Amino acid sequence: MLPIIFLSLAIVAMFASQGQLLLDNLDLMWKITIPILLFFIINFIVGQKVGQLMKFPYKDRASLSLTTLARNSPIALAIAMTEFPDQPIIALTLVIGPLLELPILVISTQLLLYISEGKMA
Repeated sequence: MLPIIFLSLAIVAMFASQGQLLLDNLDLMWKITIPILLFFIINFIVGQKVGQLMKFPYKDRASLSLTTLARNSPIALAIAMTEFPDQPIIALTLVIGPLLELPILVISTQLLLYISEGKMA
């Protein structure tokens, strides 16, 4: 629970300090969103296929998928902010990822539950 709280605080702080920069560069959202969504879709599919090839039980396949989808966003954000303080676009890019990541993890969990129910029925 604490990592989610701290990640949320980091995102709020980033938008509070650099929100105008993001609004001034809305075209950046599409350039970032498409690769991030592809990352999640491809990782979900690959995680499921690898789990099947390795003959993992369903619970282990679900765990593998969610683990590969949950990147280390707080660490990447901290490194970017420290190493590139004069490049706020880099930090904003790293903020957009978690904003997409959290809802995608919820959707992925629901999809995995749906898959699980289909196999059990």
